[in-house]
Amino acid sequence: MGPKLEIAQSTHSLEELAPIVSEYSSSRLLERRQLFGGYSGSNYRVDLEDGSTYVLKVTNGYSNEHAELMCRTAHRLGVGGYKECCLPIQRRDAPATEEDDDDDGDGDGEDAAAYRFVSTKEKHGEPAFLLTFVEGMQADKVIRERPPRVAANVLKGIGGGLARMHAAAGMTREEAQDSGLRWYEKDGGCCDVQDQVDGKVLATIEQCEEIAGHEFVPFYKKELDLLRREMKTSAADIVIGITHGDPFADNILVNGETGDLSAFIDMEDVCVGPLLFDLTCCAIGCCFSDSEDPDAQKLDMQFFGALLEGYCTNRKLPLFEQ
Repeated sequence: MGPKLEIAQSTHSLEELAPIVSEYSSSRLLERRQLFGGYSGSNYRVDLEDGSTYVLKVTNGYSNEHAELMCRTAHRLGVGGYKECCLPIQRRDAPATEEDDDDDGDGDGEDAAAYRFVSTKEKHGEPAFLLTFVEGMQADKVIRERPPRVAANVLKGIGGGLARMHAAAGMTREEAQDSGLRWYEKDGGCCDVQDQVDGKVLATIEQCEEIAGHEFVPFYKKELDLLRREMKTSAADIVIGITHGDPFADNILVNGETGDLSAFIDMEDVCVGPLLFDLTCCAIGCCFSDSEDPDAQKLDMQFFGALLEGYCTNRKLPLFEQ
């Protein structure tokens, strides 16, 4: 795992952020500091006069409705008692209940006052929202730079935290489709597994002259056939719940000295989807050895074992997932 490139797509002054923050708190915004590391948004630490600290995220390129779905899904984790992620803060004038969100009842959410979490006051009209703030270091940095025992503790903590997330809001497929939350089959997220099944990723690959003839493509097609077959024949066995969607080590904060889990961050891919895909994505994003040579990278079995130990201690894998 290499270090994450530090990118922010836009910059906002204190004066430009103040109207957004005012939708969530009556306390005056005193300071703001840009937090680098995201690709799909611009993040700021914001310190308020009452001593509170939050993260303000501007989600570049998303619609208000999409951002609201993300926030509602993450909020459901908090309702289920899960606190090991940055959770969205409701706007002060948010509807009292979810049923009150859409005045005309058609679910389109076009009225800005209907959004429970999203602010529409960003200078370019990009959706923005406020999140709880958590201290910590990016897990990938701690894994690279700390002794092996600390790195193993990082992986064990990540596994445990992910399992608790998965256990916080379990639901059936029918319940998920009627939940009003972000559903992976139609709204994206969950490692983009539905885009794989629907052939969107393959179409993008085949349209790119630089990679269409790569030796990876026949392998991918074979694995895609297997994925489609399993998703169709095993639908009844796939356990559904809220997934992070992108649980790579650079999207996780930990204690820099002990490696203990602080929080999962960057929840843009959060959705209701197959839990097994989230765990697999986490293993891919956390358990491969660090090397500049892609051909030299391999699954670190000590890291993988620590991840599974942490996970299975907090959520027993059903037989199908094993």
